[in-house]
Amino acid sequence: MARNNATAQNELQNAAYRAVENFRNDMFIETECAFIARITKYDKSRHVADVQPLTKLSDGTDSAQYLNIPVAENCYMLDELVDALKPEFEKADQNHTIPAHDGVPAHIHTSLAGKLPKKHLLRVGVPVVCVVLDRDNDNWAGGNDASTYMPNTSRTHDANDSIVVGVLGGTWLGG
Repeated sequence: MARNNATAQNELQNAAYRAVENFRNDMFIETECAFIARITKYDKSRHVADVQPLTKLSDGTDSAQYLNIPVAENCYMLDELVDALKPEFEKADQNHTIPAHDGVPAHIHTSLAGKLPKKHLLRVGVPVVCVVLDRDNDNWAGGNDASTYMPNTSRTHDANDSIVVGVLGGTWLGG
């Protein structure tokens, strides 16, 4: 009888351990922190993107897209700088005369615009890193607004409350 009691107690302890371990694993699975995604749409005037997470669900299906995710300034700042400089560089390339000097022949144009990146770094199809915020950001004004806000819901660690924080791959010149 004592042996059966010890066996039953051991099975109960193992079941409790498995239950706690399953609960712990479920907590980690449900807590979203960051993910890699592909840009499927980008609104450069509002600086928001629709993204498709690259990780498939456990059954092999694609994750749902997340829409209107704010994009951090560092992801698009270089693109905007290039767009602003390119027309000026093109003018300089056409209207610039460099006189002959130190054995270098004179020439009447430069190629500054040709040295700029050919494509935007932030564009449809590129992989990005999205960080999931701790709280609901529905009521945040977005952009560079640093005002405090009241969360709209009690939602926490939900990928719907993400921000694109980085562009992966590519080069500064080729995009």
